[in-house]
Amino acid sequence: MIIGWLRLMAMALVGLTIIYFFVSLYSRSVRREKLEKRWVSEGLEGDRDAWIAEGMKEYDHGLKRRLLWLIYILPLTVAAVVAYVINW
Repeated sequence: MIIGWLRLMAMALVGLTIIYFFVSLYSRSVRREKLEKRWVSEGLEGDRDAWIAEGMKEYDHGLKRRLLWLIYILPLTVAAVVAYVINW
């Protein structure tokens, strides 16, 4: 029974990693697009690529990026709680 549980968790981690990867790519592309649109709408001058790179650095250290870890935390926590409740 434990082997089956470990297999399930391993497959879940693989699936969640794939989901995390694609959501992360999508989120970064949306943020980059917003920065590009802001550059155009505000008529900023200077090095556009450097400004966008700085904005992406801020995004990488921001709250939205950290919230992506909930893709792992929530399903694994729910699975652990359900397993605990069913077995006890």
